[in-house]
Amino acid sequence: MEKSHAGSVFDEWSGDHRAPGMEKGHWPVVSRAFELVPEMPGNYLEIGVGNGYSLHHMATNRFRDGHCIGIDLAPGMVRLAGERVAHLPNVTVEQGDFMQWKAPAGMAFSLIFSMEVFYYFPSIQKGIEKAFSLLRPGGWLMVMVDFYRENPSSHEWPEQLGVPMQLWSMREYLEGMERAGLTGVSQRLFSNESRVPSSEATLCTYGVKP
Repeated sequence: MEKSHAGSVFDEWSGDHRAPGMEKGHWPVVSRAFELVPEMPGNYLEIGVGNGYSLHHMATNRFRDGHCIGIDLAPGMVRLAGERVAHLPNVTVEQGDFMQWKAPAGMAFSLIFSMEVFYYFPSIQKGIEKAFSLLRPGGWLMVMVDFYRENPSSHEWPEQLGVPMQLWSMREYLEGMERAGLTGVSQRLFSNESRVPSSEATLCTYGVKP
């Protein structure tokens, strides 16, 4: 499979300090978002697994009795994540494009999670709909992004990275999930005080498959 430019960027980042830097910057808000998810049995899917920090957490806590899968475009990130979870028998890490990815036969997910991924898809809406199709009834989709219309400090990222990104507003994320069929769609903004500027906040949009 030919890598997208986003995959190339993250493959490069996997070889320098930015992979652990992303973990340090993201985990404080991701861990708070995970607290919103009720205890539930089943399987976990993470789109854009990075170096595997949140995959490892879920595989050893909430979903230790289920199967956990992480996918990423960047082979370097897949390598890092694979090394991190190599000792866990309930985890699989795969390299690939989520929009082309197929779940193991008969497997549905109780939680599908992503951090800083959906705006790389050519169509955010189609990404949400693909995720919806992989959820079990009662399963949660949780999408977290820093690149959204109400966060102007992020708007230069596509030019800085040379990567196409789809800029949605908070309302568009909410309506996009509702349009896909998710219910109880809600949003939270999580601030990480260690970031500069401290005014930046991560948008978390989540909903449940009926």
